[in-house]
Amino acid sequence: MKALVCRAFGDYRSAVKLEDVPSPVLLPRGVRIAVDYASVSFAISLWIAGKYQRKPPLPFTPGTEVTGTVIETAPGVTACKTGDRVLALLDWGAFAEEACATEHTVYRIPEGIDTGSALHLGISYGTAYGGLAWRANLQAGETLLVLGASGAVGLAAVELGKVMGARVIAAAGGPAKCAQAKAHGADTTIDYSQADLREAVKTATNGWGVDCVFDPVGGQHFDAALRSLALEGRHVVIGFASGTIPQIPANLLLVKSISVLGFNFGTYVGWSPGDGREQHEPRVRAAYEKIFAWCVEGRLSPVLAETFPLEKYGDAQDAVMSRRALGKVALKLR
Repeated sequence: MKALVCRAFGDYRSAVKLEDVPSPVLLPRGVRIAVDYASVSFAISLWIAGKYQRKPPLPFTPGTEVTGTVIETAPGVTACKTGDRVLALLDWGAFAEEACATEHTVYRIPEGIDTGSALHLGISYGTAYGGLAWRANLQAGETLLVLGASGAVGLAAVELGKVMGARVIAAAGGPAKCAQAKAHGADTTIDYSQADLREAVKTATNGWGVDCVFDPVGGQHFDAALRSLALEGRHVVIGFASGTIPQIPANLLLVKSISVLGFNFGTYVGWSPGDGREQHEPRVRAAYEKIFAWCVEGRLSPVLAETFPLEKYGDAQDAVMSRRALGKVALKLR
């Protein structure tokens, strides 16, 4: 089969090559999938650079998320069967014509959702749901500020925040990105390439501040967002798409009785040291059942912003790293 292979950690443009390789080995409780789409994200560049918290053995095929059709299952698998359309979260191996996952992180896609849309519902919506529901305990009637609101996980947080009953303020860089967030349900938008984020939040909340911040960006906007929290507010740290990891002023946490909460979705699906996928499978599966149901009901509108063929992976990663994409970027294999 055709697959992208990384033989030495480095820059994603030079460290990954398209090769002909054997099909992956089907492990116990494994599922083999003919891949339709594979997800491209900021985290993939870290995997390839060897900078993610878990390093795969070299050589490896990058990619941690696919949608497609099941073509083989190991004995005893009950999560899906041959012919099912599925979303699967992998350790690695997604950037190939076939991918294998354990059934613990394979989810059947219901009728009414195509495999392209389902790809965006995977890691992006799973991360947003876990960050908002499990960590922030977001409640109906609260005000949520989403940073990076036009990206894959940001858009997911905007939509899920609305479904969960929050008032959503979407912050993004540029009018097109703000318009995208508005189209996906944001009540208010802030273009932080033009406006001072903290002052804009004050205006939007009549000086009160927000109850929750969803932050996949970090960098220069972290401090302004943290200082925009209302009393007992929660700032959920999802990632650092800006490339800069901020420092937390602990005195501010004390003075305003606020919390900074980390959320690593990989902990729940096996991408972090200490594989938790079996332990957390019921919780994650229940979350995806909700997400899929809300999508079928028309309450969520996942977006494939751009798709690229396998051999154009570098261009796909560029689209993510430049932060120009409005939604999910993917490789299309079929």
